[in-house]
Amino acid sequence: MKKIVIIFFTLMMLTLCLAETDLVKRDRATMRKGPGSMFEIIADLAKGTEFEIIGEEMGWYDIMVEDLEGFVSVKVTQEPRIQTDIFAMMGQQQVSLEVSTHGMSAGVKGFAERFGEKFETDPDFFDIYADYQMNTDKYEDFKEETYRCGKRFTKSIQIPLYEKRDYFSFSEEGMGLAIAGKIASIGLYHNDDLNEYINQVGNIIVEVTDVYDTGFKFFILDTEKANAYACPGGIVFITRGMLEHIWNEAELACILAHEIAHVARRHGMIELEERKYHVKSDNAFDELDQEMEDIGIEYDEEAKATEEEMEKLAFEIYETIFNGRLAEYEKEADYLAMIFAARAGYDATQILSILERLVASESESTNEHYTADQLKTRVDDIRVNLDRLILPENLFDHRLRWEEMALYLRYD
Repeated sequence: MKKIVIIFFTLMMLTLCLAETDLVKRDRATMRKGPGSMFEIIADLAKGTEFEIIGEEMGWYDIMVEDLEGFVSVKVTQEPRIQTDIFAMMGQQQVSLEVSTHGMSAGVKGFAERFGEKFETDPDFFDIYADYQMNTDKYEDFKEETYRCGKRFTKSIQIPLYEKRDYFSFSEEGMGLAIAGKIASIGLYHNDDLNEYINQVGNIIVEVTDVYDTGFKFFILDTEKANAYACPGGIVFITRGMLEHIWNEAELACILAHEIAHVARRHGMIELEERKYHVKSDNAFDELDQEMEDIGIEYDEEAKATEEEMEKLAFEIYETIFNGRLAEYEKEADYLAMIFAARAGYDATQILSILERLVASESESTNEHYTADQLKTRVDDIRVNLDRLILPENLFDHRLRWEEMALYLRYD
């Protein structure tokens, strides 16, 4: 018996010694309850945090940190490329990464509240955003139904390599949330079933992209104008007017994939970085505490100037998102949208159908890239890109499921 006990403890010690460990090499890492960005956030891990790897699943590590078990993207262990933009520098500031009960770090919440004061945001949106958590059990059922025909999503179509930073610092997420709060002031369309459905389709797309570890949330704007918007950090809006033009789920998937692509390629942020803004991050935001109660109280002149420059940047990002990005970014987003949609199993050619229908309807839009002239240009570019892509066979459109969900728009 004594020998058995000794052998047991020896094996246990060997197991502990052989356990694989790694470090967080990004500025921060989001730890979630499950292997997917739709799962609830349970912790934000700072750069340098050591964790034990229990297993690996679909690009996610199952890990232990102290007594906490959860999942992080395998990408958090990769050495980040050197970044010199202001947002990367701000991501290195010492701020609280503590996660509140609704899964938002204090740094993100603090920046959102700070910029929200200037943006005159929807006062309820921060809570709506924080409180919304997609039902992952229903999502798994939705995926099973989506691929019931026997076809699972395919990764045979390669995503073009992206060599820049593909994640967001807390400052970018906070700024994105503030901008989203401003867009949400248009008015949200409140229908829980339809909103859950939009998030289910959106997250099926996210799973097959190269930003599968970015937490996306999708919301519907209550306006007849046909638009869609994407904010830094993964907040996407689609309007009721756009939904009313859609005829099947593949068209919806393509529109959402286009917005996901804007986030994936950091469109808008890149434009500002290329304008050579030189904002000194230094210690301007070191005053951030858990709820940002004291920020700004004892700012010196340099810190005040930094904040003013950041506010200017935030407003320019908002204008870029709301009024339309550069044409080259729209072209890239359309191309990636077809790749993302097809990788998820959707008929990517349906992007042509919805855009041509918008041209014919002469729908109004505040976004220049949904005006008739720009839509025609985008359609021409898409036709060229479709000739370059070799799409898998038997892609689906799930028209009947869409028609069932669209009844909410008709009878609400």
